[in-house]
Amino acid sequence: MPSPERRKSQTEQQDHGQEAIEALAERLHLHDQYLAQIKVLYQTGLLENFPVDPDKDRYMPEQGIVGVDGQEYSLPSYEDILNKLKDPEKRKIIEKKAEQGFTQLRLVPFALPLSIQIQRYKETLLKVHQESGIKATDDSTLELNTEDPLYIWQDLIQCDNPQTDPDKQMEYQVTNYDGQTKDQRGGKYKSELLKQDPSNAWQFLLLENLPDLPAEGKGQTINGRKQFEANQSPKDYLKALQTNPQYQNEQGLTPEAALSDWLTHLQEDHTAIDDYQGKGKANYLVGQFVSGHVPDFDWYRSFRRPYLDRVNPDYRVSCDGFRSVARL
Repeated sequence: MPSPERRKSQTEQQDHGQEAIEALAERLHLHDQYLAQIKVLYQTGLLENFPVDPDKDRYMPEQGIVGVDGQEYSLPSYEDILNKLKDPEKRKIIEKKAEQGFTQLRLVPFALPLSIQIQRYKETLLKVHQESGIKATDDSTLELNTEDPLYIWQDLIQCDNPQTDPDKQMEYQVTNYDGQTKDQRGGKYKSELLKQDPSNAWQFLLLENLPDLPAEGKGQTINGRKQFEANQSPKDYLKALQTNPQYQNEQGLTPEAALSDWLTHLQEDHTAIDDYQGKGKANYLVGQFVSGHVPDFDWYRSFRRPYLDRVNPDYRVSCDGFRSVARL
């Protein structure tokens, strides 16, 4: 049995840890941001209603998503977010990233079929355009092609479906774009990530408040970390994540996370980001790989709609950049 002194020490450590969690949550306004993210998910139609089902230990109605694996994943609670911060090492990482500007919470329904998220985004584009108009980050109004409001590269629509040909499935968390096979690239399919850890179904991410990605030479240095700048290739950005200490514990956006970010700006501010013909840059979704390419995301003014497209891993151009995230 632990001595009274040891029990007292353990209690003090727990109290200190809880205080640190609450302080970090307050600094990031996590509760308010969590509620705002729930509102975005609800208003954009991404949530389903799950009825009472004692066979699944569900004794009250809940909301959530049905994943590509056919499993139901209930909406995480605010306590689930705080639980991510209980590990002192994880909390230290998040504290550092918060000091470097990663303060914007995104609650990503990663398990949800990408095709559904794409459809809800398209519906939200049309709704916001009709009700208020879609703004650029300079507050000007953007035109929208209402007949075809969203371009999606065909290979992306079913790329997370486990029934899709493996050679055309999205590989997530890729570590080496030069690899000739999935194993050499280090990627995993969505179905593999869900089977490996069901908590991957919902992802909690922190982003910088950067609706417009910095041009080359325009990145700011915040607490020892220089913001990523445009005019590098996906391969260059991936290497920086892996080798440059200032970008440790960061990763690129998945298409699901990029759509969540776009939906948040569109629903809350009626604003389109990554407007590369305006003040922003296109955003490479670094760390993902499908059909020999890296997905990218942008608003294309010439065609009056956003593009979820692709580039070669070696491709670089001054109007394209990279948005990284810190995962809780």
